[in-house]
Amino acid sequence: MTDVVVPQIKICGVTSLRDAQLVLDAGADALGLIYASSVRQVVGDIAGDIVERYGHQLWCIGVFRHQENHEILRLVDRDRLKIVQLHDRADVELLEALGSRGVTVIRAVSAIQPELSVHESAAVVAVIVDSPSPGSGVANDWSVVRSLHFEVPVLVAGGLTPDTVAGVITATSCWGVDVVSGVELSHGVKDPAKVTSFVSRARAALTQKGVQ
Repeated sequence: MTDVVVPQIKICGVTSLRDAQLVLDAGADALGLIYASSVRQVVGDIAGDIVERYGHQLWCIGVFRHQENHEILRLVDRDRLKIVQLHDRADVELLEALGSRGVTVIRAVSAIQPELSVHESAAVVAVIVDSPSPGSGVANDWSVVRSLHFEVPVLVAGGLTPDTVAGVITATSCWGVDVVSGVELSHGVKDPAKVTSFVSRARAALTQKGVQ
């Protein structure tokens, strides 16, 4: 339903310019900036600085969960976000407000509650199928994920690591992958070796599957 090129490899929970550069150097397509309450929440001016510096080279995706529409829009405007990832059902008013700003919307769902509203289906460019507890490191049920169908590209998340990502790509019909805890040294701090390995293995598996 869209001509937007959707990222295939996303490293989420980036909290520093150092880690944003690491994501770029590793060859990922996107990074996630978590604005929701989280041990990986990006604070202060860092998010805006990352978007300004890396927004032309990476998808810098603002991640929102359990936040009011006005707060999402305030942060979108403040940091000049062009892409958001919404973990809650989005109403028409929010989707229209984001659309009027030229903001691309990705919708995150869980494998056990994968439904989109009619308005969301018409607005989003991709879906991320996450585990019931995003960022927990708990692996998703890949057999369930494989059975889901959407009209837009699907990225999978939930307990991915450099060691498991290739197998998950092979086992599902995913367009791409999204990782948080599986490439960390500690909450919000990325491990350079793990990030590099994850991206390399994911890219090889996606290429082998012919996903382009």
